[in-house]
Order: sequence, then C-alpha cells, then structure tokens
Amino acid sequence: MEMRSDDGARLRIRPVGYQPGVEPPVDAEQAAGWDDWLLIEADARTADGQAWSHCNPCLTVAEAGILGDWLHLQAEMGAAPTALLRFTEPNLAFRTRVIRRRRMELTVEFSAASLPPWMRRPLHAVYPLTLTISADALALAAEQWEREVEAYPQRVIS
Repeated sequence: MEMRSDDGARLRIRPVGYQPGVEPPVDAEQAAGWDDWLLIEADARTADGQAWSHCNPCLTVAEAGILGDWLHLQAEMGAAPTALLRFTEPNLAFRTRVIRRRRMELTVEFSAASLPPWMRRPLHAVYPLTLTISADALALAAEQWEREVEAYPQRVIS
C-alpha cells in the first residue's frame, strides 16, 4: 500500500514473503503456539525528503490481517479522537488522530531494526512519520494492503 501526505511525506509498505528459513512445524504440539511471520518491506520519506527503507519479518500473518481491518475501521469512523495499533515486534506501530471531519493524521512509529539509518539506536528509540491524509485515501490504502496480504495466507502445518 502507499500513502502520501499533504506535505510530501509518503509511506509504501507491503508484504514480500514469509520469513526465510522458517517452515511450519510438523508436530501438532509445537504448532500450538506457532506464528507465521511475514517479511515486510517499507519505503518511507519525510516531508523534507529524507528517505529510508527496510525489509524485516515484523508482522505475523494474523497481524497483517488485523492491520487491514484497523485501517478500514479508522477510515470508516473518520471521527474517532485517537487510536493506536501495536504488534508483537516493536518495529512498526500505527496511530491515528482526527484533525477535522474525514481528515486525519496517521503516524507510523518506526523502532528497532526499522529506524532510519541517521538515528541513533538506543533500545527504546522511536521515529514517528506523520502523514496527513483523507479518510478516503486511508480506505484506499487499506484495500491495497488487504489485496497484497491475500498472497500470504497462514501456512498449513504439514
């Protein structure tokens, strides 16, 4: 999916595969708590033109689905004061804040291996990328994300 802010900032994020070298467990007992991780490629640019990209296994298949649902919900509500979505891995988090009717700020918080290269990397560092977008643009991004995620269903335990 791709989202562009009114000020020129942008974010492209998409799943590009399953975590390499990790296959579903064959033993049903081991499979009970197993999560299938997706490699997520992100390409970000700030309003002042600084850009970075990364590709990390930072969302499970289930979390990728949750992200799509959450983005849709934020776009539909368009009037909720604030909302926050965090995941198992701290690399990405999403926060929305309504500015006015059907316009919002979507802040993507990058941390850990997803931080921009110019940042120092203390343990709890977070880099916020804020995008000012319409609810319609957010709904479109959610649809793009869901289409991209469909290519990576939860793998069946053999």
